[in-house]
Amino acid sequence: MRHGLSLFILAGFLLGQGRNWDSHAALLLPVKRLEVGLFQPSRYGVTEFLEVRSQPFLFLVFPNVSFKTGHKKVGNIRTASVLGVYCPTPLLNIISKRGIGGLIDPNIDVPFLMGVSSSFIMTTTKYAMQISAKAGLDLGLSFEKVDDRLSIDLPMLYHRMEVFHNKWGIHLGFDVTKELPKAFEVFFDFDLRLLPGAVNRGKASGYEMHYGNHSIEHKLLFIWNRTPRFRVMLGYKLVSGEYPYGSDIRILPFIPMLEKWLPMFELQWSFGGENRN
Repeated sequence: MRHGLSLFILAGFLLGQGRNWDSHAALLLPVKRLEVGLFQPSRYGVTEFLEVRSQPFLFLVFPNVSFKTGHKKVGNIRTASVLGVYCPTPLLNIISKRGIGGLIDPNIDVPFLMGVSSSFIMTTTKYAMQISAKAGLDLGLSFEKVDDRLSIDLPMLYHRMEVFHNKWGIHLGFDVTKELPKAFEVFFDFDLRLLPGAVNRGKASGYEMHYGNHSIEHKLLFIWNRTPRFRVMLGYKLVSGEYPYGSDIRILPFIPMLEKWLPMFELQWSFGGENRN
């Protein structure tokens, strides 16, 4: 049961990196506006140029917070930067388990780990679509040597964990939002994660658990804006990449016990602040 709950937390956190109203765009929330969802991080507009994002329900086992700062508009392009910090150590200790169902060997000591991610985002409107592009740097900080065996060979999890072995990584991506008739929207994104030098480092150490150096993630969501304060989202996420066991491609979320794929489903609400136009 503990394993199932832990995997649910991991899946919720990673699949929740989807889209609040404009979480991936260089647009900030109105002051004092709060946006929440079933899986999405909660967001709050602190000032005209600052918003804070976190998943408070996971904070005790996965401390996380990020800050988005708005910058000067360049022509018709809005710009913003995001700085995020998270600590996976408590959750990794929870999912350490021997035998079937264990994601990490309990004999492995998990040191204090801190992930830092920074991104620069540009957003513009063209052909009646909102288009955003981003690029950023990921750092995996540890205050002790990270055991080579500390790895989770699962899509979305492997490359995010591997940054603590590689020490750094790069992420690039873009997304497009298109309004449809009758309060509907469609959202499409494409993201690339790179771990430069990971393959050479794995070969040099002779440890094959660290051979995957990139992953590609794509998401498609159909959105129904029931009201300016409530929306429903339905879609899928596709992950493709290199892993220690070879190349793999998955459509998520996938339920191993049922051997079935289920669509992503999300409900989102907003409170306070002004409604978007």
